[in-house]
Amino acid sequence: MVTQTPLFAALLLLLVTLLGVNTSLTRMRLKISDGDGGDKRMIRAIRAHGNALEHVLPFVLLLYFYEQSPGASPAAIRWFGGLFLAARIGHAVAMLRGPFDLRRLSATATIVLEVWLTLALLRNLL
Repeated sequence: MVTQTPLFAALLLLLVTLLGVNTSLTRMRLKISDGDGGDKRMIRAIRAHGNALEHVLPFVLLLYFYEQSPGASPAAIRWFGGLFLAARIGHAVAMLRGPFDLRRLSATATIVLEVWLTLALLRNLL
């Protein structure tokens, strides 16, 4: 029975949606109908949205499968989901206008959490 994954899926997909809205608003503000127009602000908006989508969807699937696996820990689900959400928010902020160190830290946290959750899922299944 799924209990916690939908909450994290909703919050993470809300972040992806907000980044998509930001991309559209940036596109309208800069009057760029297609592509990035060579504008760094447009490039950052597009990449922030795309990067979030590239990581959020696989993570939500991993979290769902982990939650369904034998021996899944509700506390681990909350930690994985909460830390990943924080990492993705930090990454989005850093990509749009924050310091590069925040981007580096949040990107590293994203990868570490993805690998950690994958290993936890494999441990539960094997």
